[in-house]
Amino acid sequence: MPVERRLVLPGEEVATPEEFAVDGRAYLDGVFRAAALGVAVYDRKSHTAVVKPVKVDGYPRQGDILYCVVTSKGVRALSARCVAKEGGEGPEELKYPVTAFIPPQLVDGRIGVGDYIRARVVSSLGPPFLLSVKGPTFGVVRALCPKCGNVMRRRGNKLVCPVCGAADVRKIAQGFYV
Repeated sequence: MPVERRLVLPGEEVATPEEFAVDGRAYLDGVFRAAALGVAVYDRKSHTAVVKPVKVDGYPRQGDILYCVVTSKGVRALSARCVAKEGGEGPEELKYPVTAFIPPQLVDGRIGVGDYIRARVVSSLGPPFLLSVKGPTFGVVRALCPKCGNVMRRRGNKLVCPVCGAADVRKIAQGFYV
């Protein structure tokens, strides 16, 4: 059987749960409905349907890697403003910056206010999104000196300010620190 394609509008019925397992930009509301303008691709042999959006919105999804600036540090979480998403050719600027939180249990090192970080989206039920910096390639990619505000340089596992000489320990993203 050939694969069928059909243009769907947001809110339009795509399939019933008894008929197809639907993936992509769709939601269940008694029946599966399209969440975005897209093309519904039906495979009757495997009883699956996928709604592929016509235009990708660039909105962060679970598992995406974001570049953010830590804006504040509270007792319960770090607050961040995410400005870029890692894509196929490197970081791509988000059309609109989004807010995110990083709870202490998802941080395995020290991160300061004003630091630029590389983090993974754990939950996309937002904004605000829930991020994690656990893992060797996640953490600080650029840090500012807490005393004078200059960009700190990496020396081993420490960050040192080239102007005032202040040293600080941070959770550095291996292979990504500028």
